[in-house]
Amino acid sequence: MRELIKEAIADLKKGDGFIYVTSDGKKIDLHEAASTGTAVTPVSPKNEVLKKLDAAGLHLNDTRFLNELNELISLVTGSSVAIKSSKRRSFSDSEKSEIVEEWNKVEAAGKKSKAAFAREIGVGYQTFINWLRG
Repeated sequence: MRELIKEAIADLKKGDGFIYVTSDGKKIDLHEAASTGTAVTPVSPKNEVLKKLDAAGLHLNDTRFLNELNELISLVTGSSVAIKSSKRRSFSDSEKSEIVEEWNKVEAAGKKSKAAFAREIGVGYQTFINWLRG
């Protein structure tokens, strides 16, 4: 469990933006995908980390679980531990453009809805719609 947590921290600290995956789930560099004409989907590293932790029994999206974990830590250590809320992610104009371009490819293939795509990349639906209009 400790190694999983360390790996999750390292993945999130990289901060490279998105991980791009092929239809079969393999990670690929965006430039490599473009040069080979491979369709990719941008995936939020945070979402991938949350999936791994959830599979291991650490349900960090569950507020009740976090409160219980916080209480347990407090009782064991004798000190109060505040669980930090995550900061909002900012996207550069170039990242937004790449995401909109990727959406255009996904939309042309007719594979998923705007809402599903927005969830996958870790942004709110209305934010994504605003990027499309922008």
